[in-house]
Amino acid sequence: MKGRCSPFVLLAVWGALGRLGIIAREIKSRDDVNGSGIPSAHDFVRRGCHTVAVLGDYLYVDGGQITERVNDSAPADSPSFDVTTTWSINLTEAWTAETVPLRSIPKTAPLLSKQTHWIDSSTNSLYTWGGFTSDGSSPSHGLWRFQADGSGGGSWTQVTQRDYASFSKMKGTFGSAFTQTKDAGFAFGGAVTKSSDDTIAKTIPGYATPGLISYDFQTGEWENSTTSSYGGYGTSLNARAEYIPFGPNGQLIFLGGAESPVDATNETIVETSWNRLTIVDPVTKQWHTQMTSGTKPPTIESHCSVGVPGPNGTYEIFLYGGVSDQLRDTSPQVYVLSLPGFVFFEGPTDAPPRSDHQCAIVGKGQRQMLSMGGVDGENRTFTAPTTADPWPYGIGILDMTELKWTDSYDPNAPAYDSPDVVKQWYAAGNLENMHWDSPEVQAIFMKDPAPAPAPTQSAVAATGAHSTGVIVGGAVGGVLGVAAIGMMSFMLVRRSRRMRVDTPDSSHRQLAPAESSDQEEIAEYKPEPWPKDDRGPRYASYSTNSTLSGGGGGGGMLHSPSISPQPYSLPHPQRLTNTHKSHMTWLSELSGHQDGIVPIRGGELPGTEPQVGELMDSNMQWAHELPAPLESPRTELPDRKYSQ
Repeated sequence: MKGRCSPFVLLAVWGALGRLGIIAREIKSRDDVNGSGIPSAHDFVRRGCHTVAVLGDYLYVDGGQITERVNDSAPADSPSFDVTTTWSINLTEAWTAETVPLRSIPKTAPLLSKQTHWIDSSTNSLYTWGGFTSDGSSPSHGLWRFQADGSGGGSWTQVTQRDYASFSKMKGTFGSAFTQTKDAGFAFGGAVTKSSDDTIAKTIPGYATPGLISYDFQTGEWENSTTSSYGGYGTSLNARAEYIPFGPNGQLIFLGGAESPVDATNETIVETSWNRLTIVDPVTKQWHTQMTSGTKPPTIESHCSVGVPGPNGTYEIFLYGGVSDQLRDTSPQVYVLSLPGFVFFEGPTDAPPRSDHQCAIVGKGQRQMLSMGGVDGENRTFTAPTTADPWPYGIGILDMTELKWTDSYDPNAPAYDSPDVVKQWYAAGNLENMHWDSPEVQAIFMKDPAPAPAPTQSAVAATGAHSTGVIVGGAVGGVLGVAAIGMMSFMLVRRSRRMRVDTPDSSHRQLAPAESSDQEEIAEYKPEPWPKDDRGPRYASYSTNSTLSGGGGGGGMLHSPSISPQPYSLPHPQRLTNTHKSHMTWLSELSGHQDGIVPIRGGELPGTEPQVGELMDSNMQWAHELPAPLESPRTELPDRKYSQ
């Protein structure tokens, strides 16, 4: 993103106005909750660049930076610093943002911001990778795992790399679009600078890194596949990603953000349009795009997103906040993207504007979206550390069915149902008028996969939650009557043929023509249904109460109208006085894009005007080179319990 802040880093605002309160934790006069290092609701000012993850009955908050009052200081004079512990919140009991039960857990992992994080539900653990330091130093390159203990605690350990050859070729990025399936984590793009990787000398805005990285939770295998089909450069900055349960393998969908050539400058970074969305199959790595319709968001970066299946077979993705060149400000708005219609709906606008926050779905009914943290901007100038968050601890709860914000969490809230505006769109038959970008995309979202084996309890529960068959039934139910008549005719003919050949005479005991055709069709090669452990029907039966439908849109890319600010520079560490050390400017986010050419150092990405994937030195390996294939089981996708 041009202008006010770098698209690479979450807290550009804090980079110019925050304070790295090195001595803040030594001050005893601030109001500390239970001596845990967690400020009181009154002393809390802002938090951003962090991770939020639901593991079992607890929400965990990790990393990033926090600003808090000391001696009842004004927000503008309050120190900011790295958060040195992991917080947890009990999701089995009701609370408000003022009374939320926060617990502090000791942390041995590095103190980093804007990390990629993946949730492994099978082991109740969280992986973190990449990220940048707040003081400009180069962090060690490693993958860390937080193992939850089931009671709101847990511990951090560094993961030993079984696939070190592949891992060592990758750079430590931040600002990637990430999500996970049941067995693997995925991260697309991001940026790399000196403060995120010790082999890079370039500072802001760093290099944009192409490549779709995956990590297999079971085998430890890393893979880096090409993203040349995405946008103009195969790069993505400050976007969001969600796993969506359509097609035999599911899909990864990418939402918002910006793109740039590898050697990024202020003028080359452009926010992506919502006119078309890009998806990729996590197994086959086939890329597709699909036109969108409805009330689309402005171009945004550093927003938050969550996805939830609707009871009638839809899948809704909720987007909140973000910074925008188009708005020239921070957004307060919620938008809803409904699939398979690829249609946007406008949600509530009464929440505080924010970016660089994180969201998660909480509660048994999967009806509530929790938003935590975030910063704000005013008049094209970020002022997050100088203004306190209107929400205590930066926590807001959105009822995704009613589309209403509240400060109260209810663990027993009813099950999620699609908002009325979504149901009305499908009920009007709009899906019948859907214009698909290609037959392949239509097949992914509108055709049922091959039947699965006998159902398990989890598969039955999941199929009840999502069914494209149910969706299409509501939109094109009349077609089913014709299909039923055709099927009855087919069965009668088939039965007649069987009766003619089913005689006691052994010479007639051979397959009838229809049966021969069936056998040939079964023998024909077809991709193996995914996932293997989904033993239930992938789609629920047709219901006359089903609803659904779609629309179209245009394409294009918006260029930023903003004007670039002067880049921010940090005093050299050796020249810092004690005063500088106590109140040094927060370098957490890239405060502006750095124009000009930076000399290439050993191990860096390509320099001036590179071609995507081109090497400046024949002896230097590309940072996101596709590793050599290794022997290992392929990644399984989740069953119909969708990852969040």
